[in-house]
Amino acid sequence: MNDQLGSKAMIEKIVLTGAGGKLGRRLRLPLSKLCRQLVSTDIVPLEPIVENEIVSMVDLKEEAEVNKLTQGADSVVHFAGYPREAEWSTILSENILTSTHLWESARLNNVRRIVYASTNHVVGFHPVERHIDIHAEVKCDSRYGISKAFTEILARFYYEKYGIESLGIRIGRCEDLPSDERMLATWVHPDDLAEIVRLGVQDQVEADILYGISNNSKAMCSNPVNARLLYQPQHSADDYVLDMNSSQPSTRIKHVELF
Repeated sequence: MNDQLGSKAMIEKIVLTGAGGKLGRRLRLPLSKLCRQLVSTDIVPLEPIVENEIVSMVDLKEEAEVNKLTQGADSVVHFAGYPREAEWSTILSENILTSTHLWESARLNNVRRIVYASTNHVVGFHPVERHIDIHAEVKCDSRYGISKAFTEILARFYYEKYGIESLGIRIGRCEDLPSDERMLATWVHPDDLAEIVRLGVQDQVEADILYGISNNSKAMCSNPVNARLLYQPQHSADDYVLDMNSSQPSTRIKHVELF
């Protein structure tokens, strides 16, 4: 029987792909607190960081390896793939082929849910002055963006046909601090990203999409106010001042008490 984390059930097994990457490695500790067993995998060697973590090297381009990886998993958090623009040969093999292997293995192994990294490049060709929501037309600005749009469509197909739930996160820029003017709109604090992933793992989802941004007033996109999947970011790029001539990328605003 599942233990309870507050009102949320302890998950038996979560698989994290891309666990050695820039974002994946930030998710290992938070995810380990949500499950009895966390399986962290990448194409590079890893060392366990907590007692309930198992690490493995798996190439998601190898279908048999993926099928073995997802056996017994309740949820997969998919952050593997090539994280930027590249030639088609790279995009097809690292982002598209790997995603098809993962969702098909989820079907074969009765995996309940996949939370995955998408990107704001899925809607990157909307004019910057246009504020958009999750229902905006897909306007990819790159081959990389196309690969993530494909994954969103793939996730929808496997939900409608096979009932595999999913949450896609259209991530902006995840860093400890915003470092340029564009990041005042696109920045997501690592803690906020981890919170979206937690929502995707624990809360009720169908084949949903959220923008991976913090509470930034300059954001060009917005998430729905949705009681079923309510994301409440705790950080904001508004709290930082950018000095483009400074060697320091950003400094925290000092809030002055008026009373």
